[in-house]
Amino acid sequence: MRALLIHLSSFTLAAGLLVFPAGAQAKDKKVKPAPKEPQDAIEVVGHIASANGPVTRFLFTQHYSSYYLYAEHDGGRNVTLIDVTRTGQPVVLTDVSYPVDGGSGSLFAVAGTAALVTEAQSGSTSSPASQTVRIMDFSDPRHPKVAREFAGVTAMSRDERRGLIFVANPEGIWILHQSFAEDPEVQKAYAYRVMYDH
Repeated sequence: MRALLIHLSSFTLAAGLLVFPAGAQAKDKKVKPAPKEPQDAIEVVGHIASANGPVTRFLFTQHYSSYYLYAEHDGGRNVTLIDVTRTGQPVVLTDVSYPVDGGSGSLFAVAGTAALVTEAQSGSTSSPASQTVRIMDFSDPRHPKVAREFAGVTAMSRDERRGLIFVANPEGIWILHQSFAEDPEVQKAYAYRVMYDH
């Protein structure tokens, strides 16, 4: 009988230990917050320091699987060729002075690694007009805010296909990426179709 009592009390103690940790774990379990609603965004994904004066014009092109940005500066006397295939790591491939006689040149067209340059006949160059560009956040329409500001912008261009925007100011060339939030209702409908409509 004594052996049976010891065995039963051991069993009760073991059962209590099994129940106690489960209860303790339930207390420690944290409730996860609801996921944030996706937001539209424009963000900086790359940057190249300014080297040859204000950029006054951009032309964008592609050659096979590489993407190139031609940045014209110094009153149309120089062009910088930049590989923007990997936007987070843009690479300056070359800085070239146009062979013009005292005037200024201008990029007319670019095709991959070839460029058509025109030469201005006047010998005077003026400093480029500049503007301030702001990335605005309207996620709370009653309280919009400035997410980022670029002062002294002298040139802007877009790569519509990849959603990129190129901005030049005295600090250099900024590569921005435009992305659109996915509609949660569309995502829900898609998930439903994937689960039940096959």
